[in-house]
Amino acid sequence: MQYFSDNITLFTLFIFVILSIGYATANPKEKNTPHIIEIPAYQSGTPGKLIQYFQERDARLTLQQAQQHFASKQVKKGSSESIALGIGVDPVWLKFSVNNTHVDPTNYRLAIETPWLDYVDTYLVQDEQLQRHIPGGDAIAFADRPMQYRFYAFEHDYNPGITEILIRIESIGPMALPMRFSETQTAISRDISTGYQYGILWGIMAALGLYNLVLFFFVKQKIYGLYALYLIGFVLNSLSYTGHIHAIYTPDFGPYWQDWVDITLMLTYSVAGLHFARQLLETKSYAPLLDKIVTRTTIIIPAGMLLGFIFNQLAFSVILAFILNSGFVVLFVAMGLSALKVNKPFAVIFLFSSVLAAICITISTLAVGGLLVPYNDITFKVIEVGVALEAILLAVILARQFRMAQLDKVIAERYARTDSLTQVNNRFGFNQITSPIWTNILRESRDASIVLIDVDDFKTINDNYGHAYGDEVLIAIAKCLQNTARKGDIVARWGGEEFILFLPETSQSQALVQAERLRLALQNMEMEIIQTHGSLTVSLGVAGSEGNQEFPEVGNLNLVALTTEKLINYADIALYEAKHTGKNKVCGWTQSKNQT
Repeated sequence: MQYFSDNITLFTLFIFVILSIGYATANPKEKNTPHIIEIPAYQSGTPGKLIQYFQERDARLTLQQAQQHFASKQVKKGSSESIALGIGVDPVWLKFSVNNTHVDPTNYRLAIETPWLDYVDTYLVQDEQLQRHIPGGDAIAFADRPMQYRFYAFEHDYNPGITEILIRIESIGPMALPMRFSETQTAISRDISTGYQYGILWGIMAALGLYNLVLFFFVKQKIYGLYALYLIGFVLNSLSYTGHIHAIYTPDFGPYWQDWVDITLMLTYSVAGLHFARQLLETKSYAPLLDKIVTRTTIIIPAGMLLGFIFNQLAFSVILAFILNSGFVVLFVAMGLSALKVNKPFAVIFLFSSVLAAICITISTLAVGGLLVPYNDITFKVIEVGVALEAILLAVILARQFRMAQLDKVIAERYARTDSLTQVNNRFGFNQITSPIWTNILRESRDASIVLIDVDDFKTINDNYGHAYGDEVLIAIAKCLQNTARKGDIVARWGGEEFILFLPETSQSQALVQAERLRLALQNMEMEIIQTHGSLTVSLGVAGSEGNQEFPEVGNLNLVALTTEKLINYADIALYEAKHTGKNKVCGWTQSKNQT
């Protein structure tokens, strides 16, 4: 049944992923001519396929030199919505044109949705005259950027006619250039929508992360701390590479501050996630080689990134960070497959969540890289969707694991308190249950009694019929005591063939009546050998308060344990009398018996 349920879940989620990919890769045609953007007809889009570009090889070019290079036609053309050139590459020049067919200037926003670009210079040229130079990039102080925005963007009133847009970009980090050109109001509406989308996705992951962090501090189990660090690290990494965190906090630590923050946070969530998966699936016990690879990956790559930081080699550290991020996905899937092979609990769900995240990360990477998958709002954000779904599925696994651990704990505690043969309380369980009740009885000066029960001639039963039958007798006695005891009475096996009852709110005289009921019930108990060879008899000793006159310690909470022991002692004295004055009877404790 569990296998069927897991596969139904897997099939449903698989259909969801296929539909998501189909929707994500849908690429409606943009309404523009092959070579130029016509406004105001063009309201919003990614003009990647309209862009011409080339890379500087030796020295920085001036605007005039760049224009001459574009005029020479020794340029490339964009083949997708996003242009991607790699890590640590030469600066790039881009060019496209805008034709305002309206009689009045029209305001549009141009945004390059990669926040880690170091230096960006845009030149707006109309009628061979420079209209505006707009510098920016994360090397520029936040207050000096063209817009106080999470990535490079500016708004401009485009005059009627054709305006050439030339952009020079220099960056050591990944040269991924997803560009968006939008009518200003459309851009604002998109910002609002994007804010809600990110808020929901990150809110889910942050809430799960904080919940498990609190759980970690309470239960002190490493797995919850690693899961919390993985989720919180991913949220912070997302806030960084989407530019949100730098729109709030952007210190002047140089042009590569954001790049180092991005890869450090990428390192944090990847390492925490891999160790979380190791702990969750316990890979060390059945896949030691894979476990060793995971462990060494989380040591060697961060060490290499640290060396890159010490020697100021950002490109080297960025490459290592991306290797770690890719390895993170591959190792997650490998651990899921290994767990599935040995039928590890939750392996199916874990493997599916890993594959789901891998697919979504691949889609986003290909989209931003301008490869195979079109760049749009869905393909860019699908990585967050994938990891959010993965986080939810992993949370389900953790919740079920936590529930199983709690059940195991309850079962272990129950067995610690329970006699394994008769399934009633043992001494430990009896003391644990009666201790708080006894404390309240003493505090409020109420009555309580103890009944000790010993099976008469139990050695003879064992000798004549065997220990197995003797065990059956003890089990039957325990059941009879439980059925005959009143609600609130505590039954326990005291040891050997002795049982004990704690009777709260019961004086000794009332306990004597109840003890006699127990004696008769046990004597009339039906068992095959007993019917053939005579009835089973027991002796009972009773000790209890009678208006609390027998207990000078009542109300003194420091003597609770001593008083309990004393009451059991008194019951034992009464039992001794019952055993030595004929057996099969009930005797109550008196002061004279104590003196004897």
